[in-house]
Amino acid sequence: MKEDISPVKATLIFTIFTLYFYLLLFTLLPWLKSNYTFNPALYWFIIGYSLFAPIFLFAVIMAVREGNKSLREILDSLNIRLFSKKEWAYSIFGLLACFVSTGLVFGASYALSNYFGFRPISTTPWFMEMSPFYGKDTLFLLVWLPMFFFNIAGEELLWRGYIQARLPGRFWPLCSLLWLMFHLPFGLDLLIMLVPIIFIVPYVFHKTDNALTGIFIHGLYNGPVFVAIALGVMQ
Repeated sequence: MKEDISPVKATLIFTIFTLYFYLLLFTLLPWLKSNYTFNPALYWFIIGYSLFAPIFLFAVIMAVREGNKSLREILDSLNIRLFSKKEWAYSIFGLLACFVSTGLVFGASYALSNYFGFRPISTTPWFMEMSPFYGKDTLFLLVWLPMFFFNIAGEELLWRGYIQARLPGRFWPLCSLLWLMFHLPFGLDLLIMLVPIIFIVPYVFHKTDNALTGIFIHGLYNGPVFVAIALGVMQ
């Protein structure tokens, strides 16, 4: 069972969680830094749990409010199902498109920096300090992993499986713009870098109506890169 939502309601939900993101960054984050001293990455992990776990729970709660009780009903309501051949194709090509287009963004940034003196794009948000994990610190990845699950599953279930699925298909670009708004707290550099995936994932969902495609693309786009940075493989 699914209930249609209006563009106004969709915008309101995105706006509330964007403002909540800002609230965490300007209240919880400075409080943590002033009261606790530990690996800087853990500050972001705590913020991430505080942001993405509620997003995940909100998507599930909204599905249950529609009368879906069993796990199967909730998954169906949030447009989660196994891939068909078509959906595999869209997911793989969507992921490749994200990597290629992001590479073009970095290439353009490199050219503008080297030939015209522009500042290169920074891949680290203003509120995050990230340095490689060494020795026992690599165990912090076990703290990150559940947060990463809530990050990817939460966003894709709410933004795509709940909101976009209940809007008329012609509104998929609105979902991209609202998702871009949600990333405003990350700063301009990250917004520029994320533009490709911001439009590719909602488009793929528009073509497949399966939120698992977004989980696949979003997860494989974000996860391996973070692990490579955390282990010092890339900077």
